[in-house]
Amino acid sequence: MNAGGHIIIGTAGHVDHGKTELTAALTGIHTDRLPEEKRRGMTIVPGFVPLTLRSGRRLGLIDVPGHEKFVKNMLAGVAGIDMVLFVVAADEGVMPQTVEHLHILHLLGINKGVVAITKCDLVDAEWLELIREQVAELLAPTSLADAPVIAVSSVTGENIEELRSLLDEVAATVPERPCVGHCRLPLDRVFSKAGFGTVVTGTLWAGKLENGQKVQLWPSGGLARVRGLQVHGDAVETALAGQRTAVNLAGPAAESAQRGGWLAEPGLLRESFRIDIELRLLATARPLTQRSRLRIHHGTSEALGRVNLLDREELKPGESCFAQLQLEMPLPPLRGDRMILRAYSPMITIGGATVLDADPPRHKRYQQLVLDALAKKAAGDDGENLLDLLRQAGAPLSSEALAQAAQAPQAELMPYLTDFLAAGRICSLDVDGETQYWLPETEEMLRERTAHMLADYHAKYPLRRGLPAAELRSRCFSTWKQKQLQALLAVWQAAGVLVVDGAILRSPDFSNQPDTAQESVLQRIAAAYAEAPFAPPDWNELMRQMHIPADSAAEYQLWLVENGWLIRAGELFFSSEAIRRAEEICRGLDGADGFTLAMVRDALATSRKYVQAILEYLDEEKITKREGDIRRFLQ
Repeated sequence: MNAGGHIIIGTAGHVDHGKTELTAALTGIHTDRLPEEKRRGMTIVPGFVPLTLRSGRRLGLIDVPGHEKFVKNMLAGVAGIDMVLFVVAADEGVMPQTVEHLHILHLLGINKGVVAITKCDLVDAEWLELIREQVAELLAPTSLADAPVIAVSSVTGENIEELRSLLDEVAATVPERPCVGHCRLPLDRVFSKAGFGTVVTGTLWAGKLENGQKVQLWPSGGLARVRGLQVHGDAVETALAGQRTAVNLAGPAAESAQRGGWLAEPGLLRESFRIDIELRLLATARPLTQRSRLRIHHGTSEALGRVNLLDREELKPGESCFAQLQLEMPLPPLRGDRMILRAYSPMITIGGATVLDADPPRHKRYQQLVLDALAKKAAGDDGENLLDLLRQAGAPLSSEALAQAAQAPQAELMPYLTDFLAAGRICSLDVDGETQYWLPETEEMLRERTAHMLADYHAKYPLRRGLPAAELRSRCFSTWKQKQLQALLAVWQAAGVLVVDGAILRSPDFSNQPDTAQESVLQRIAAAYAEAPFAPPDWNELMRQMHIPADSAAEYQLWLVENGWLIRAGELFFSSEAIRRAEEICRGLDGADGFTLAMVRDALATSRKYVQAILEYLDEEKITKREGDIRRFLQ
């Protein structure tokens, strides 16, 4: 349990119920610091003070606003608390913001706290007992049902020390937040301090912050550097999860920090306009209808959006369901974060939500597969979440890329990956020396699809060597990088799934040998080119004379070229023997002054068109080199 170093406690309750006075009685510090707060006698923005208890346990206490106009500020204050000091005034009892604040605490899962019935000096014992009963009835169905209740007076000091003892006892039961995960700090205050520059404050949700660390601001996306850290007003080198933290930022981007924004590790937060959630509607709320407009609170941020109920037309009070939020302005949540939902008008809290996916596709309604997938995510299985990410990716991911997709540290994912590999639930692929992970069912599906593609291609083009790898990639592996596909093809070739022949793929049992009829046609074509080696026929004209259809002609041409029977030179075709003989004759002409096209034309007894095509082919093959009208052999 927590030794108290990282515990944040927040006040909550209706306006004028004595939260600020009680804070002052406990700490000796009055948290109303703004002139407007002092003038109006109410807290407008959260105030923060340290609270030292008898055990030596030191808590960070946040005094939040109670007025209905400032519920947004109240939400910002309680976004990162571990326990609550819930306040109800004895002279007024339960009031509207008492109820709304309790709903918010319940929806955020705050189950540690103490209830203080303040201003007990203003009422008699009988009235105080009625208030106790009213409070107990209010707490019964909430996460604070077991919270101890004590009557106090900030004016007379009655039971203030007893309250301290109760806070100490409850604080001892608060689990310490593990310093794992990426650091995230929701910003509830941003100000400039002479000689320091920009300072932001908030409660560190996860991980840790260190002096000199690079951080990213949301929503600007700008990078800044941590120039200084304070916890409880003391300068520190490192701030840990759960600590109330002030961060002095350096760099031009520091000026983009804003209240309601976030500070986090670079690359962690991604803005989202669409969020999958498990939605819980309060029993006191009105029915929630499809496409209702809501106010969504996340950390210290707020956005407007509409709700898409995925399995019904209306959510009844007290019920829960899976839904998708469509935001009008982005938020940067992570899976598992809690949100508070308030009605657009009137602005009252109606429910809460747990984030299941911060970057989902748009869902159609009443889709059982979608609902089943969300149910798995709601079960909170991080391992299943990793499998879902690999399933969605459709391509292998490195541990670094997987961690980025999961928005979690690599160290937290590696045990899952190790166990899944051992159990055969995932498989690995060595991509240029880097281990990448994907699903066996994905590999099986792609292997079957590739085998079908090869079989269909061989049946359609029996004279071709095989399927171009580029065509396979475009049709089956569009989300894969070239190196990933090359690595997979090498594995498949070693396993006998296919044969890789340069940029061509074929089935292991396939050979593009012509049948008897095709062999006869090929022999006739080759004979036509051999008959006039240096004045060969025009391909298209020859095909017409032989009554060969265009699609078959293309296949014959490809086979003849691939198998070395014909050589293409520009727009013309020659037999390979013709090219060999032409090269031999040209070498005989090559003297100290080289040789010319005219010399070759005369030697071959053919026209300039054919000679030029042959010589340009020799140039392209780096056999000869042209220097003006002269050519010389390079080899």
